[in-house]
Amino acid sequence: MSRELLSLVLLLLAVFGVLALVSRLGRELTRLALNAAEATAATGLAEVSERRGDITGLMERRAAAQTLRRNRRRTLAGVAAFLLLLAIPPFAGLAREVYAACALLWFVPARRLRPRMPVQAPEQP
Repeated sequence: MSRELLSLVLLLLAVFGVLALVSRLGRELTRLALNAAEATAATGLAEVSERRGDITGLMERRAAAQTLRRNRRRTLAGVAAFLLLLAIPPFAGLAREVYAACALLWFVPARRLRPRMPVQAPEQP
């Protein structure tokens, strides 16, 4: 009786773990898409600043684009980690145990979809 109950609890935790992994993977993919769009926009704005001769704007936008590219690499690593956690355990025969441990992801705070960008005060004439 208790062995069956523990098996049922492990199965329930494994289901919650898979749901946690899928939700984190979805958030990471959304973050990756937003990051790519923002990096493209920042690069385009840097080109506009370069054509206008706005050196300060050019440097700020290039720095923003570089930060976004760095965040994209971090997000890609997260996507790869979550995909590996979803794909490898069934083939290793440890699916229920690994997925049950992944249920703890519900207690770990998720990263923001969009990173905080410093708000700059408008220039005073």
